[in-house]
Amino acid sequence: MNTARAAGSLGRRVHQIVGTPLDSSEVRSALESLASCYQQTGSVSSNMESTGPHGLGGLARHRDLRTDMQEQVSQLDSDFIASLRAVDAVFSELEKSVLDIDQQCSELRGQVNLALRCTAGAAEQASLLVDERKDLRTRLTLASEFVARFALTADEAQALGCGATGDSRTIVADDRYFAALDKLANTRLECQKLMAVKSQTAVEDLTRELARQEEVAYQGLLRWVLGEVRELNRDSPEFSSRLKQALQKLQSHQTLFDVALKEIAKIRCESLAKSFITALVRGGPNGTPRPIEVHAADPQRYVGDMLAWVHQAYASENELLDTLFSLTDAAQREQVRESKSKLLGMSLENLARPLEIRIEQTVSEIRSPTFLYRIDSLLSFYAEMFAMACPADSAFMATMYSLCNTTRGRLLDILNALADTAFADLDNVPTTLDVPASLSSLLGVLGEIMYLHEDSISHMLQPAQGESTNELLVKPILGDISKMLERIADEAHESASQNAQLKPYEQTIFECNLLLVTQEATSQFISLQAWQAHCTDAEARLGEVLSAQLLDILTEKSQLPFESAESVDGTDLERSLEGFNASLRTGTEMDVARLVSRLSNQAAARSIAQGVSQSFIDKYREFYTAISQNPCLDNMAALLHTPETLSTLL
Repeated sequence: MNTARAAGSLGRRVHQIVGTPLDSSEVRSALESLASCYQQTGSVSSNMESTGPHGLGGLARHRDLRTDMQEQVSQLDSDFIASLRAVDAVFSELEKSVLDIDQQCSELRGQVNLALRCTAGAAEQASLLVDERKDLRTRLTLASEFVARFALTADEAQALGCGATGDSRTIVADDRYFAALDKLANTRLECQKLMAVKSQTAVEDLTRELARQEEVAYQGLLRWVLGEVRELNRDSPEFSSRLKQALQKLQSHQTLFDVALKEIAKIRCESLAKSFITALVRGGPNGTPRPIEVHAADPQRYVGDMLAWVHQAYASENELLDTLFSLTDAAQREQVRESKSKLLGMSLENLARPLEIRIEQTVSEIRSPTFLYRIDSLLSFYAEMFAMACPADSAFMATMYSLCNTTRGRLLDILNALADTAFADLDNVPTTLDVPASLSSLLGVLGEIMYLHEDSISHMLQPAQGESTNELLVKPILGDISKMLERIADEAHESASQNAQLKPYEQTIFECNLLLVTQEATSQFISLQAWQAHCTDAEARLGEVLSAQLLDILTEKSQLPFESAESVDGTDLERSLEGFNASLRTGTEMDVARLVSRLSNQAAARSIAQGVSQSFIDKYREFYTAISQNPCLDNMAALLHTPETLSTLL
């Protein structure tokens, strides 16, 4: 059974071997391995190897294959055991070393534990320090970024003159300087915004440092501006763009800006004063134009030339300042306007004294009111022109106003003196009831002044910018002249009413004559329309008074009993009618035209005479009607005239 089992097993084996393809990779790999093993054994001689696989060498190999394999395996086992012994020896040494290391590690572990127990606080402190170092590094990074953004660089600080080696006294206001100055200003604004945060320590420190740097920078900029200004050509200065930009920057620091303006004003003031004296004494180059003082004998031209020169200088300075502040933005426009006005007033300051001395001396020597008014008009006109840009509180404008007041005061003094002389002559009224020549002369002077006034207004003061002509016509001289005309009317009324040598109707006629002369002297002036209306009303009132006075005179001269016409007795009535007829025959006492013949206005005289005559006739008609019912009239019918007859006789 065992033999059959073995044969079956062997058959399966043989069948498996036979069924295995000889060209498979596995079979070929196994054979190559056996060949290599067999070659290593060296049991077959080299001469048999050359016989090939079908010779004796091949049979020997197949027969001794197992033996060779066993021997090879045995040899490999022996080699392996020998190697293991060596490895075991090494591992024994290694185990011994490991035990030693373990012992040492135990000792170190004990020491480490002891050290840990001893340094537990230090470790905790080290952990805190590590965290703190991390926080400090973060803060250092933030601080570096903060400084890089909000602090000036070394080059920028050097440009502004506030660096470690910078000197603000030797700065150069170039593009680099202004860029650094702009950055400094913007940085300060950013720092002011950061002041709203909770932690302000760093911001406050940086703000103080920036403020210090800004102060140093602006002080240096001011010194540079002053140096540039002092080097300008005094006769025809030309402002560089850098100087304009520097002044624009200084506007944010009013104190420093005022210092710069004062220096500019000082230089311009000295230059203008020198040029003005030269124009007065020496004239222009090569004698053209001629010196202004050559015309000192002609007061109007002399004063006019001086004021014209000052106005030309004023206009030139104004244009110069416009150029100087041409870089101004809209936000600074109002501040610059005030600064220009202030600077212009300061620049003209040295012209005030020589101008004042010469004009006051000229005015003091003038006796003609018309010449004084011409100069007064010139001064008023130029004062208004200068006031458009110069501040009212400047020394130059104070001088101009003073000259205007002085000239106006001188003019009014002369007019008042003429008026006093004319009013004194009112006490000596001529029999013709004419206006005194002194008063006519005064009115003529006032007329000339008014003519000059309206002529100057029509040519020089045109309405502009919504101003009305009426507003421009309202000048102080009008008020003075109006007051003087009112004074003339009051003085005339007072003198006439207090003159005992004149009859009441003569006083009224004299007052009418004076009013008529005054009205004729002022009738052509539009500016005195209110006074003319007053004169018209006064003339009408005086005409009524004169008519009433003349009617009373006729009534008195007629000797007729107008009030008791019905009850008068025959004798009295006869005597009254005879007296009335006698007055009519003589033609003098009842002649109204003769009574009003001394009235200057002949048309008014005729009108008044006709009106009085008609009023008397109307009154006589009432008397005639009333007396017709008197029984005593039968014997005196021939003495009584009818109203129609009386109208013909008168």
